[in-house]
Amino acid sequence: MKLDIQLLSIIFSFSYGIIVSYLYNISYSFLYKTSILYRVVINVLFCIDVGLIYFLLLKVINYGVVHIYFVMVFLISFILFSGKYKNLRKCVKLKKSKVKSMDKKC
Repeated sequence: MKLDIQLLSIIFSFSYGIIVSYLYNISYSFLYKTSILYRVVINVLFCIDVGLIYFLLLKVINYGVVHIYFVMVFLISFILFSGKYKNLRKCVKLKKSKVKSMDKKC
């Protein structure tokens, strides 16, 4: 694989990890007060969708070649930005899985 395609794939993996971290924290906020069965089903569907979208977009960039360092960069960016987006959970006040209001300070 050429170097420019590898760099583009690494940048894509890093940015996709940031986006997935943000979406995970938002979905966690909405699922916090729901039943356990609903949480499991939504989390499984979320993981399948995230994996499928990652592979499909990687297929556009480098014909679907997945290297271990792409996955490592994805996981590192997910972990790094997961802590930053945790404050987003505190900003959303929930009442039986519906958004009540958002704080302007967050």
